[in-house]
Amino acid sequence: MTTQANPALAALQDIQTPVEIGAWPLAYGYWITLALIICSLGLITYWLIKRRQTHAAKNAALAELAALELQHEQFVDQVSSILKRAALSYSPRTQVAQLSGDNWYKWLNAQVSSPQNELCELLAKRFQANPFSDAEKSKLRASAQRWIKSALPLKKAAKSEESTC
Repeated sequence: MTTQANPALAALQDIQTPVEIGAWPLAYGYWITLALIICSLGLITYWLIKRRQTHAAKNAALAELAALELQHEQFVDQVSSILKRAALSYSPRTQVAQLSGDNWYKWLNAQVSSPQNELCELLAKRFQANPFSDAEKSKLRASAQRWIKSALPLKKAAKSEESTC
């Protein structure tokens, strides 16, 4: 069709497209979402750092237990020492450092929901004349690892009279 055939088309002009909408400035919803994401990442990072710091002594004790050689003549004393150092990392020195013998075993049992009688019996056996067999040393290591995994970090106040070996 020509403009002469339809005179109304002669008055029309080309369509002008509007200016494209830019990405900036962002709408308020985007800013709020961005702030929430940043706060969430910050809180998660803080939680992970605190958790890592809290579990550092526990992980170190487990690694040290795993590295102990069963044939070492002071194996049982070293296990008891590792348990005490790990406990000292999570409780006041005045509460744990002076414990020994039955009081130490009672304190160990008070920290877990199910008593670790095998651990206490094996630790108490270290003062007997008979040397530990490799099987007993393996049981002691496994019991100590179970105690560390279940008791640390300490969840409740220590009650030394709660359970006995």
